[in-house]
Formats: sequence, structure tokens, C-alpha cells
Amino acid sequence: MSRRGRFAIGVSIVSFVFVATVAATPGSPFSPALPAAARPSGPFRWLSGVVGVDAVHGNAFAALGVVAVALAAAAFVFVLYETWRGEIPPRHVLWLAVAYHVALLFIPLLFSRDVYSYAYYGRIAAVYHTNPYVATPADYPQDALAAFVGPKWFDTPAVYGPLWTQASALVARAVDEVAQFIAVFRVIAIAASLATIAVVARLVRRERPRREAFAVAILGLNPVVLFQSVASGHNDLLVALSIASALALVYARRNLLATAVLALGTLVKVTAVVPLLLLVLVAVARAPARERWRVLAAHGGVALAIALLAAAPFLNTTDPTLGVFELATHEGWLAPSRLFHRLFDAVGGETLELIPRIVFPLVFVATIVAIGRRLVDGVMETARIGAAWGWGLLCLTLLGPVLLPWYVTWTLPLAWLLPRVPRIVLIGTSLGLIVSQWTSEPATFASAYDANLLFGHYVLTPILIALLVWLLVDLWARVRDGAPLEDTPHEVPAPTGKH
Repeated sequence: MSRRGRFAIGVSIVSFVFVATVAATPGSPFSPALPAAARPSGPFRWLSGVVGVDAVHGNAFAALGVVAVALAAAAFVFVLYETWRGEIPPRHVLWLAVAYHVALLFIPLLFSRDVYSYAYYGRIAAVYHTNPYVATPADYPQDALAAFVGPKWFDTPAVYGPLWTQASALVARAVDEVAQFIAVFRVIAIAASLATIAVVARLVRRERPRREAFAVAILGLNPVVLFQSVASGHNDLLVALSIASALALVYARRNLLATAVLALGTLVKVTAVVPLLLLVLVAVARAPARERWRVLAAHGGVALAIALLAAAPFLNTTDPTLGVFELATHEGWLAPSRLFHRLFDAVGGETLELIPRIVFPLVFVATIVAIGRRLVDGVMETARIGAAWGWGLLCLTLLGPVLLPWYVTWTLPLAWLLPRVPRIVLIGTSLGLIVSQWTSEPATFASAYDANLLFGHYVLTPILIALLVWLLVDLWARVRDGAPLEDTPHEVPAPTGKH
């Protein structure tokens, strides 16, 4: 390892410990509502007392949290750049990623209350024997989880895939304490994240070994993955695992099995349908003309059979989409579409505010069509297939009505295949989302929370819009000129060899 590489690793470790120490301090701005049994303890809680972090309160504590996440973002850029230059061996990055994931076990739940919703929907199905796509937590206000689930979701039916709802019901049958729910869902997230890293590392080592350190670092050392996805127990890590596993299967020429894996991912969260559709398109386009209907039937049949098995207990006429339409009605505070919606509403009221609601979905559909056409135009290399998935997922992330930090995890397993512009857009989006959350509870840090919202609306969202425009312009140029969707390996420079 070069001297710069060692320094980058050191800065990464310092930033991780800094964020973890702030997170493990009682009353941390990073913590959502927690039950008594899940409050901070362990080595990072001890460290916060030793260095005096637990003596900081109020806005000063929130400011310390901002410094911590800003340092984490800067350290991530530094270590990512050094891995791209080949200055850090892959094994060092891999072991550091594993160490970070293990260390997350010693900090409390961070940033999000989604695990409480997972548990609540699981209890509605397993304990109250009701359909969570029809009933809501508000129908069972006596449950212990009622004090912890997010207010926005208290009267909302399930919006997650039926496979995840079934998994949540299994968890609800096994445990019944709120702290136990947190522990189980976080362990699932840690296991899914480490498994994704392992799949990606093995695949990249075989296909493009000089990119292995970068591919592992953008996943395993990424603060938005560690603190806002894994430490929050989000099921998006399972979606990332399905995408990484499906890509490995495509490289192994087992496309039908890859379809099955992506179908499972889609049944956790519907976003995995983007690579699923593109994979089926490739499988059909590759087949001889007389075999295409048979190939389409095989892939469609596998996906449909898996979907019916997972969805059968929850099918209903009240919400036949099982949460998809419900989710589409929500709007995220960082999403570019939200800013345009507010601007058009301010200018022309309800009439003009409909324009972004129509234009953004149409632009997304157009990007998927363009990606699909470029994908089947010419030689359908496996790298191009993975890159097409990355383009589609990144467009979905930035064009969708909701943008949350853990959404970026869908595309990260494919970063090593993306060319320069979408790769920079993905990294830039990660950085923006790292610093997007300073506080979790408005009641605890009211002024800091308001400042966080203003920063998100008027600083981060315009930056994300600029990144989106750059992404769409580059995609248009590639489709117009017939340029490849994937990156070429020669872009990675050789290590400098300086020590």
C-alpha cells in the first residue's frame, strides 16, 4: 500500500469512529425514537464519555453531528479515489469493510424508523391475522410498536413487497420485543450488505481485477451504506444483494436463474423490476426469432410463479398492486421532482403543479426505452447488461417521487461497470445523501431539523438536479452516437508504486 493509501485508510477509520461515537451518545441527533432496551451502550458509548461528547447538548450537539457526517463524506471521497488509482490493495478494503459492519452492532438504530414499520406490518399479518395491505397500524393502536412507528406511516398500509412482508411476519412470530425487532432487522441488513460485498468482490476479481478495491470500497466503506442503510436495518440491502447476485449469474450465463433472483428482489421492493425487465429484454433479443416467444414465456413464467407464491396470502381488491400505487402517491423531501412540483405550484397553482407529476414519469419511461434499445443494438456484452441496469436504477433514483439515502444502494453494486459520467453522478449522489440527514427527530432538535430541511431543499436538491441533467445529457449522447453504455477497463490507471 502506498503512503497516500495508508493515510486514506487512516482518515476513513477516524471518520467512522467519529460518526459512531456521536451516534452512540445518548440523545444523539442521529437517533430516532428508541425503546429503553435499545439505547446506546458498548465501546462507542464508553468512548463518547471519555472524549466528552456526552457533555455536548442542543444545537452544539447537532453541529457536531454535521461535522461528523461532513468528515465521513470527505474521507469516503479520499479513500474511493485512492482505490480507483490502485493505491490500496483490495484485501485491505475488504477487511476494513467487514470490520465496519461488525462495529455497527455496537451502535444503536440510526436515522430511520422504518424497522418499526417492518415489524408492525409483520405483526398485522402474523399476530392480528389481517392483511397489512388493507389494514394499517392505526387499526391496532394498542400495540407496543405504536409509540415508535413514524407518524407519517401510522395510517398507511404496507408499501413493501409481499416477500418482505412475509419475512417480517416470520420475524414477528419469532420475537415480540421492540428492541428484538431492531436487532433482527439490523442483522439481516448487515448480512445482506456483507453478502453483496462478497458477491461483487468475487465477480470483479474475476472480470476486472484492477477495479476490485474500488468496487468493494464504494459499497463497504460508503457512509450512506453503513450508517443510513445498514445501521437503520433497511431492506434495500436485500435488493442490492439480488442485483449483485443476478449479475453474477448473468456472467455465468444462467439467465433464467438470474430472472428468478431479480423476481425475489422485486418482491422485496418493486425497484428491482428495472433490471428484471432489461434482463428479460436481453434474453428475448438474444434468442433466435423462432424461439423468442418460448424464451419470453420461460422468463415470464418463472417471475410470475415466484410472484404468485409470495403474493397469494395478501391478494385483495382494495389494493391489487400490494402497495405500489400507495407508494407512488408519496413525495420525498429531497427528490428533484418535488422541487419542480413546488415551483410550478407557486407559479400556477394546482393546474401547473400536475406538469412535473406527468413529465418526470414520462422522462423515466423514455430513459428505460432508450437504455433498452441501446442495450440490444449490436453486441450484447455482459458488461453492457450490468451497466444498463446501473443506468436504469440511477435514473429511477433521481427521477422518482421519493429519494431517500438508502435508495442509492440499489445501484452501487454496478458502479464498477458504469462509465465516467454516471459513475461520478452516482458518487455525487452518495455524497449528497451522506450529508442530507443531520437530525432524526424534529421534537428534539427543532431548529437544527428546520435548518436541515432548508439545506436539503435549497442546496442538495438543486445539486441533485444538476447531476440528473448531466446524467440524462450523457445518456442521450451515447444513444445518439451509438456509444457503449458500459465503461472500458483502460480508464483505471496503473498504481503509481510510490511508497
